[in-house]
Amino acid sequence: MSPNCKFNRQDGFSMMELIISLSVMTIVTGAAFALIGGSLRFANATYHMTDAEQSLRSAHEVIGRDLTSTGDGLYSVGTITVPLTFLQNYLTRTPVGTNLGLVTSDDGIPAGIAVPQVAPATTFQTNSDRISMLTKDTSFANVSVAAGKITQSGSNTNIVVAAGDIGRFQVGEIYAIVSDNAAFGVISAINSVTFTLTLTNGDIYSINQTGTTSPIYGVSQMNSSFISLQPVSIIRLQIIQYYVNASGLLMRRVFGVKGAGFVDSVVAEHVTNLQFRYLTNLPDANGFVQQRKRVISTPQEQTAVREIETTVAVETARAVNAVTNSNSNSSICGANPNGKQVTCSTTATSVRNLQFRNALSP
Repeated sequence: MSPNCKFNRQDGFSMMELIISLSVMTIVTGAAFALIGGSLRFANATYHMTDAEQSLRSAHEVIGRDLTSTGDGLYSVGTITVPLTFLQNYLTRTPVGTNLGLVTSDDGIPAGIAVPQVAPATTFQTNSDRISMLTKDTSFANVSVAAGKITQSGSNTNIVVAAGDIGRFQVGEIYAIVSDNAAFGVISAINSVTFTLTLTNGDIYSINQTGTTSPIYGVSQMNSSFISLQPVSIIRLQIIQYYVNASGLLMRRVFGVKGAGFVDSVVAEHVTNLQFRYLTNLPDANGFVQQRKRVISTPQEQTAVREIETTVAVETARAVNAVTNSNSNSSICGANPNGKQVTCSTTATSVRNLQFRNALSP
């Protein structure tokens, strides 16, 4: 008798079969990961491009909205006189006299110019532009001040308002004092017993001034005893400014707000350039419309601006291509050596409220 033995099969894969199988699996897996990686890179690039384009749209929308309201409510105002120090320190490096236009330009800010009154400290973006525009804050009802209620003594300008109006003001706020013309003042102190607003020289913006050459002296038509002879109104006149700082943030600064001298807010990020061009209705020597100007440089141009061209350039937050747009021939969009994509666009806004009355107007 022989034992009933059952043998299991010992057949398996040969070494060559294993190598081939592993090779095929590696190729298939690599192709799958390559496809997924490409999709992820495309999705990443699309996200950053969409984000940059959204910043671009937001910048144009917000700037355009303010430009179209420039001059609102200011038709009855003649000349707005401000101290030269305030103009040079806060609005433009190349002021046109001491009269503030509806639009104030500042072209190609050089490197290393500090943005005033910010913490932490920063500088303006090199070669970018800055623009400031005027509009009236319609949320603040005018405060009437009778003749004889504004006086100057030493370094103080004192304004007596009605008892019901004194609570509407706060120290540090900037207001416009208006008759036929206008001047600015910063509230330094408030006396709720005598209902007196005090504007003291030496404020942080260098706006307050006293004496026969001070803007408020002329607006209120003070006599030799420094007592006003002209009734005036106190209004909240806002100076809206746009600039780009060294971190690429497009900032909107507004002077003349409740509870502060000004406020800053971020409009867009990763901005690489901001440029403005100004079209006036002044003819050239041959009677033709002049080309757009980089900067408003004369009193005539201040009152003749009819269209403002705004160009904004924004880059993606991250690199989106290995070969960047280095062949760009645009001096505004520029090229980026680190793979970030730069996108830019230009809009032209007709400033419909440029009704600022001036000496040239009929």
